Amino acid sequence: MSEILKVLNRVELKSEVVEFNLVKDFEEQYNKANKETTKAYDGSFAIEKAIDKMLKDYDTAGKSFLKANARFLELENAAKNLGVDLDSKYLAYKKDLSSTLKEIDSASKNLLKAKSMSFL
Repeated sequence: MSEILKVLNRVELKSEVVEFNLVKDFEEQYNKANKETTKAYDGSFAIEKAIDKMLKDYDTAGKSFLKANARFLELENAAKNLGVDLDSKYLAYKKDLSSTLKEIDSASKNLLKAKSMSFL
């Protein structure tokens, strides 16, 4: 009978070890999952911060291009009043001003859409 009790005690102890390992494995996996989620959230915060910086930079660039465009219009009007044609390089600037302002506007709109998405 004592041999049977020894065997049962070993089986019971092994069962408890298995249960303890399951608990330990679960806790390790749970903690790992939380760590990975925190890492992902940090990435989301970095994205939002980058979008805010890009919006600010596009705003600054857009304002600068609007001022340059205003100066170009003054130059264009002055040339017209004097009856002279602008050099072709300035006409290229006019096209570049227009296309760049459109690109800035489009990029800013896309960034605002991205910002409205929930990253968390």
